[in-house]
Amino acid sequence: MKKYILIFITSLIISITLISLTIIDKKKLIETPLDEEYMAYFVDGEETDTIPEKGNYYVSTVCDKGANAIWNYDNWGITIYNATQTGTRCSVTFTTRYQDSTGATAPELYAGLIPITYDESNNILVADVSSEWYNYTNHEWANAILIDQSNSTSKAKYLNEDGSYKSGTTVDIADVLQMYVWVPRYKYKLFNVEGAEMSAQMIEIEFEDNEIDRSTGSSNGDWLTHPAFTFGTTELNGIWVGKFESSGSLSDITIKPNLSSLRSQTVGNMFNASRAVETTLKYGLASSEIDTHMMKNVEWGAVAYLTNSKYGRYNVEGSCVSSGCKVWINNNNSFTTGCAGSSISASSSSSCNQWNTAIGVNASTTGNIYGIYDMNGGSNEYVMGFVTSGYDMSSFLNPAPPSIYYDVYDIYEAVNSSNFSRWYGHAVWETRNWHNDSYTITIGADGTYYLRGNFFDENQISGLFYFSNTGVENGDDYSTFRVILSKG
Repeated sequence: MKKYILIFITSLIISITLISLTIIDKKKLIETPLDEEYMAYFVDGEETDTIPEKGNYYVSTVCDKGANAIWNYDNWGITIYNATQTGTRCSVTFTTRYQDSTGATAPELYAGLIPITYDESNNILVADVSSEWYNYTNHEWANAILIDQSNSTSKAKYLNEDGSYKSGTTVDIADVLQMYVWVPRYKYKLFNVEGAEMSAQMIEIEFEDNEIDRSTGSSNGDWLTHPAFTFGTTELNGIWVGKFESSGSLSDITIKPNLSSLRSQTVGNMFNASRAVETTLKYGLASSEIDTHMMKNVEWGAVAYLTNSKYGRYNVEGSCVSSGCKVWINNNNSFTTGCAGSSISASSSSSCNQWNTAIGVNASTTGNIYGIYDMNGGSNEYVMGFVTSGYDMSSFLNPAPPSIYYDVYDIYEAVNSSNFSRWYGHAVWETRNWHNDSYTITIGADGTYYLRGNFFDENQISGLFYFSNTGVENGDDYSTFRVILSKG
């Protein structure tokens, strides 16, 4: 029979619905006659009377009687929500997590995220986080999904009663709402600070974590921590990137294959819909610990540079993976997510080599099923980047969003490469014309919002390093967006 530990709750529990408790030592907890809340702790399947020291663990929580709990990894304590009934019981399960040999930061599995891997037939499986479920040396980037956590039947398929993952369970794609890929924090060796036009090359990357000082190089040969991993004042260990272009509706965004991308939306609506993901209850996310937002241009750059490294489309010795250095185009003229053409730059077609087929995987950033799709072709993608000077953000969204959610490029910088090149890591002047991907910047009434990737029938100029801009704030039938999930 489980042992439960009595912890302190004040009389305010009767009138409030949120209680935050940071547990440091169970022996210091005080019994209260007003209400009882009990805790149980498990480490790698074994019950324990003490909370393990802060370390290399994934932590899952579950409560009964309508209460919810979130584990705070920074403070190494628990936050309990909606504990309004006497005798509410919660358990906390600590699982020692796998970490590969590259130094890539372990994926941060926030509440709601379920880690996945793939078998030899590219079926989706719930991952065992204590053993190898990703391997960046082998171009196998970490993947995770969101399901409907408000659906008890769906939830019971993939989560144990204690909130831990049902490792090895085959995932039904119909149960998946959104899919994400982990891009770990890294630094890269500067190679083109002058912004000269050059041929594509492998970018040297080293993974790092946020506990060490940022690298701040500014000359060729120096190391620079990629700027996408600084989010306002928060130094991130990585970001979760939507595996596919967004689909569904603004009020119900899906991120999964074989669906038509969500297009013809205003930039403001795209942004608001991305932000709303963190507060949509069915995903099981906690807005107190994560942040969802529309992809910024610098975040596109972070994916692009990792793709052009030995962890993406290149091998250790600098050669390309078997399907080439360039991400294959999604040439499906119905804007179907996760498709690949029959060649790197195939012409527009109504057919679709699906994401999990031998040809379909060539359209990912890794050349296998573990990568990110739709970054060449598919639809144009609006990113939160603005080419302008003194642009009034409230013109597309009122009130204007905080500056952490967008990149602004001054007009002069946009037309003068010697200045624009200083935006290191943004996949603009450093990498212009790589793989013959077109680039253009227009200043004036028709040149404000940043576009990446290009759409399906522009196969000669589209690609991961394509960039352009438009003054069309309302979007069009060719343009969509992508969602980012990171630590809040």
